[in-house]
Amino acid sequence: MIKKVFCSGIKRPGEIVSLILILFLICGSALAATITVQSGESIQEAIDQARSGDVIEVMSGTYQGTLDIKKEVALMGIDSGEGMPVIDAGSILGSVFMTANNSQISGFKIVNPNGDGIDVTSSHNTISNNTIEACGAAIYLMVSDKNKIVNNNATVRCQGVMGLLSSDGIMLAHSDENIIEGNTASGASMGIYLYYSHNNTILNNAALSNDHGIAIKGSRDNIIQENRAIGSKEEGIGLLNGCSGNTVTKNNVTGNSIGIYLRESNHNTIYLNDFIDNLQNALSSDSENIWHSPEQISYSSAGKSYTGLLGNYWSDYKGNDSDGNGLGDASHSFEYDGQDDHPLMTPSSDLIKPKMTHKGMIIG
Repeated sequence: MIKKVFCSGIKRPGEIVSLILILFLICGSALAATITVQSGESIQEAIDQARSGDVIEVMSGTYQGTLDIKKEVALMGIDSGEGMPVIDAGSILGSVFMTANNSQISGFKIVNPNGDGIDVTSSHNTISNNTIEACGAAIYLMVSDKNKIVNNNATVRCQGVMGLLSSDGIMLAHSDENIIEGNTASGASMGIYLYYSHNNTILNNAALSNDHGIAIKGSRDNIIQENRAIGSKEEGIGLLNGCSGNTVTKNNVTGNSIGIYLRESNHNTIYLNDFIDNLQNALSSDSENIWHSPEQISYSSAGKSYTGLLGNYWSDYKGNDSDGNGLGDASHSFEYDGQDDHPLMTPSSDLIKPKMTHKGMIIG
C-alpha cells in the first residue's frame, strides 16, 4: 500500500512535498520529550542526555554546581511544593552558561555569592521569571543578539571583601536587537548597562538603588521606555561616550543624585519623561540632543485640548504657564549645555493623549 501511495504521488509533486512536511512535523513532535529532574538528581546530566527541542522540568530543591545549556532545550523550574528550584553554583566563574541558540531558562532561583548568575554567549534565547542573586553580573550577554530577558529579579549581592567587586544587574556587551522587559535590577554598580550594543528595547524595567540606574555607553538606536530609575547614587539614566539615535521616553526618574546625564552623546531624543526630586535633574556635557517629541502630539490640559511638541517634566522648573496649555512659557536649561524648549508643567502621566507610534513605540 505504501508503494502505491508514493507511486501515484509521482504524478503530483505538490502532494509529495505536503506529505513529507506532514511526516516531518509528526516525527519532530514525536522526538521531542519532557525530562523530569527530581531533587538530588543532576540537571546537567539531563541536559547532556536531552535532544534539541526537549523540555527539562526541574522540581523544587537545591542543585549544586554550574550548568552549561549547550543544546536547544527549555529548562523550566517547577515549584513542586517547596518553592522555586535553586541553583547554587558557588563558582567564581558563573552559575549558568547559555552557549546554545534557541534555548530557554525560566522559573529558577540562582544564587552565586562569588560570580555571575547567567552568562549568555548565544542568540534567540529566552530568560524569564527567574530570581537571581549574584556577586558578579546577574545576567550578562556578550555578543548575543535577539534574546528576550523578561520578568527577572536581578540583585547584585556580595559578601565580605567581595563587596568591593560589585558588578551589574543586567549587562549587554556588543549585543544587538535584544528585548529587556519587566525586570527589576537592584544593588548593582549598573542596574541595566548597555555597552556598545545597538537596537535594543529596554521597556518597563525597574532600576532600584544602584550606583547607576540605566547606563548606556557607545550605543546606538536603542529604545529606553517606561522604566523606573529610582534611588541611584549617581545618575538615574546616563548616555555616555558616543551614544546616538537613542529614544528615551516615558521614564520615571526619581530620587537620584542626577536624573539624566549626557556626555559626548548627540542626536538622542528625550521626551515625556518625569524627572522628579533628583539632586540635579539633568547634566549635559558636550552633547546636542532633542528634548521634545519628534512630532506633535494631541493632549489635554485643564479640560482643554491642544496639539504640540511635548518635552519633559522637571520638578525644579520655575517657569509659568500663562496660557494654561500645560507647557512652560520659557525653556528649561541645564548644566552645562542643552535645554528643553517645551517643558511640561505637570508629570507626563497627568496628560491625556491618544496612542502615537514612533519607532515601534506606543505612547499613551
